[in-house]
Amino acid sequence: MEYIILSPCVTAKTCELRMRGTIELKKAEQALPPEADILALTEVFLSVAYRGKPFSLYQSGKIIVKDAETAEAKVLLKEMLALLEKKGCLVAKD
Repeated sequence: MEYIILSPCVTAKTCELRMRGTIELKKAEQALPPEADILALTEVFLSVAYRGKPFSLYQSGKIIVKDAETAEAKVLLKEMLALLEKKGCLVAKD
């Protein structure tokens, strides 16, 4: 899946991944590993604590990780993307 990683807010230590596809949130909720703590699920986003960091996954295809330095955030975002892709939670856009 094609994606870009942005650092929208350096002071808040957030990093964002945007992809061309969308995320099936209900499927993602079920696909996350047992150590992931689901904080909230709506039609628009899924909030989860994973590897000690808060993540927000949006149906539109955006994933945000908070409270992480840029290098660490990039690794975590790529890991989350790979997990979602492996579990079939991503829908490609034409």
